Amino acid sequence: MALSAYRNLLRSARIAFQGDTRVLTSALATARSNFEASRSLPSNSSEAQAAISHAEEVAVILRRNIVQGRGGEGGDRFRK
Repeated sequence: MALSAYRNLLRSARIAFQGDTRVLTSALATARSNFEASRSLPSNSSEAQAAISHAEEVAVILRRNIVQGRGGEGGDRFRK
């Protein structure tokens, strides 16, 4: 269950931050460090279930709510 949440989170980050290597690298590193911090939790504990739920919610937010903008010709306008 944790592995599928982790893979889903990484996949969502790759989709959301496609083309922005700096932000993508940071997002992947943050996801990994958060999962590494929770690695010692017993799999049936409520803390582990909360961490998995949090990762799944973040993946949903990344897929549905993040929009990457690009600078326009004028420099102060952005395009989707």
